[in-house]
Amino acid sequence: MSDEDRQRWNERYREGAYQFREHPSAVLLDWQDSLTGRTALDLACGRGRNTLHLATLGFDVDAIDVSDIAIHQATHRANRMDLHVRWVVHDLEQGIPLRGPYDLILMIRYVDNTLLSKAIKLLAPRGKILVEEHLVSDEEVTGPADPRFRVLPGSVQQILCDLDIEREFEGVIQEPDGTQAALVRVLAQRA
Repeated sequence: MSDEDRQRWNERYREGAYQFREHPSAVLLDWQDSLTGRTALDLACGRGRNTLHLATLGFDVDAIDVSDIAIHQATHRANRMDLHVRWVVHDLEQGIPLRGPYDLILMIRYVDNTLLSKAIKLLAPRGKILVEEHLVSDEEVTGPADPRFRVLPGSVQQILCDLDIEREFEGVIQEPDGTQAALVRVLAQRA
């Protein structure tokens, strides 16, 4: 990611992007009964909505995002909630600066197949990874217009093929704001 991209994300967060999206992702809420362990990593955490939810569940969470503005906002919210999180400002296109292992890794709506392959290596034995990505779709759906930020059906499962897939979904869902999104959701565990 270039400095230009970092500045663009910082500007979006500075202008209030996602400020009303404080609730955790629906897939995290829907599948949280399958999440186990103590340590978690949230990749491309943004303002930390999923990170903070994991912390309330008792996970020790490390969270990474390229935007220092988003991390500042997330830190402020965590402090108000009296939650401890290790926040890291880092460009994930340069890899993951942490070593793990993690019992749980989240990669929600951030498309980078190389990063996803690297993240798997940070899983603890029996560790799980939860991935949600926008799918390529012919239907009228929300999400990125640029096809580079959407995945083909089956592609996430292919990357996770060495793991045991516990749950998966591909299709169109209704977002909390009433719009439709084409998504793939996968929860997989290291054997």
